[in-house]
Amino acid sequence: MPDTRERWRSRLPHWEVAHRSHFVTIRCAGSLPETALVRVREIHANLRVIPPASPRFALLQRQYFLTCEKYLDRSEGFAPFCTPAACSVALAAWNQIEMVTGWRVPHFVVMPNHVHFLLMPVAATPERLRASVRWFKGHVARKANLLLGRGGAFWQTDWFDRWVRDAAEEARIIDYIQHNPSKAGLVRDWHEYRWVR
Repeated sequence: MPDTRERWRSRLPHWEVAHRSHFVTIRCAGSLPETALVRVREIHANLRVIPPASPRFALLQRQYFLTCEKYLDRSEGFAPFCTPAACSVALAAWNQIEMVTGWRVPHFVVMPNHVHFLLMPVAATPERLRASVRWFKGHVARKANLLLGRGGAFWQTDWFDRWVRDAAEEARIIDYIQHNPSKAGLVRDWHEYRWVR
């Protein structure tokens, strides 16, 4: 049984497990069209009434993720990371996160309207996952909004996270992160993309 540090629900369920890496996806505010939001709301409603340990819960989480990805890869709506300087803000935050929170980001990708990253605990007791993701979101939102000369919401309120169950899952996540730019048609080969590691 995993050593749970914290479980909570906002729009999505979250589960932080001690001494485990976590895969995180955050999309920008206004990055999904209404048709996608309708489906996402249906999935949220179902997730609220299903026990998190059930196979149906994992299936619905996967459907949520795939629904968002389908539309996010089109880069519709608010896409601040089409601007290289905004991408640099996200990279700088990931470079600082270990010192601030005790988590390291060994793998990431900055897509036009969302980010994926792997958070790995390096401190014996890092900051809570919730606080660490909020730090990243706030840091990037303030600096990127200033850089882009805009105000208002930068990120969606909530984010997707999943604790990594084993080495095989971690390898699949790293592969997913790295190949996201080529899957979305931004480059032919992920090695050509500047904002991935």
